Amino acid sequence: ELGQLASLEYLYLNANELRGEIPTQLRSLANLVVLNLAANELTGSIPPQLGSLANLEVLNLGANELSGSIPTQLRQLTSLERLYLSGNALSGRIPTQLGSLANLVVLNLAANELTGSIPPQLGSLANLEVLNLGANELSGSIPAQLRQLTSLERLYLNGNALSGRIPTQLGSLAGLVVLNLGANELTGSIRTQLGNLDSLEVLNLSSNQLTGAIPTQLSRLVSLRNLYLNANSLSGQIPTQLSRLESLEVLNLANNALTGAIPTQLGQLANLRILNLNGNRLTGRIPPQLGQLASLMNLYLGSNRLSGPIPAALTNLDLAVLNLWSSGVCIPDDPRIREWLQAIDTVQISGVPDCPP
Repeated sequence: ELGQLASLEYLYLNANELRGEIPTQLRSLANLVVLNLAANELTGSIPPQLGSLANLEVLNLGANELSGSIPTQLRQLTSLERLYLSGNALSGRIPTQLGSLANLVVLNLAANELTGSIPPQLGSLANLEVLNLGANELSGSIPAQLRQLTSLERLYLNGNALSGRIPTQLGSLAGLVVLNLGANELTGSIRTQLGNLDSLEVLNLSSNQLTGAIPTQLSRLVSLRNLYLNANSLSGQIPTQLSRLESLEVLNLANNALTGAIPTQLGQLANLRILNLNGNRLTGRIPPQLGQLASLMNLYLGSNRLSGPIPAALTNLDLAVLNLWSSGVCIPDDPRIREWLQAIDTVQISGVPDCPP
């Protein structure tokens, strides 16, 4: 019966418990501008007939149980601005034809079972602000053509099997606010050109196979709030210049091969809530300056090669989590420090010895 509503422009049936397949009769709703069937229990494939909805601006089929491939007929939706197909079980390749949807602002294909490479044709989407291809099974390299997405604000390619180097061209996406390339198989160094992204608030390169030093150019990311470089093979020292990132709330450098001392300058990061340096090869003492991190809630320094006592200055911190397991430090005979340790909700200090008298 819905197919008879010829004048219908907006159809919202999201967040119900609808089951079964998407009716092909929806193709007769020629005036439809918004079709939202998200968050149901719909099964089967996406009907190719939806490609005939020439006035459609928003198509949201996310969070269902749809399977099969993305129909190439969706390229006929020349008015489409927002396409949400995330959270299904769609498979096959991303159709290159999606690159012809010139009005597209949001393309979200995340959390499916898509395979193959990222089509370079997506670089033609000049109006695109959000590209989310995360949590699929995509492989191959990140296409340099994505540099043409001059309107892009959020790029999620995390949770795939992408390989090769990070394209230097990503450093030209001046409006980028979120860049998430985490949990892939990317190799090579962190590109210095990423330091040009002065609107960036979140940079996630974690869980890859990146090598080399952390580039000092990242200190130019003045808007950065979250920096995830953990679970790579990064080496060298922690750049003191990271202390210039005044907006930083999360700094995660865990599980790399970083050496040298913890920079005292990190104590200048007044907004820092989480500092994770676990699982490196850091040496020297814990800088007392970390006690100046008034916003800090979680501090992870475990599995390093540090030495000396826990500094009394850390008792200024109101921590929820402290990990010093196998860090190399010792607990001094100072009642303030012992009381402070007992007050922390989650403390991992097993194997941390008392300091010698």
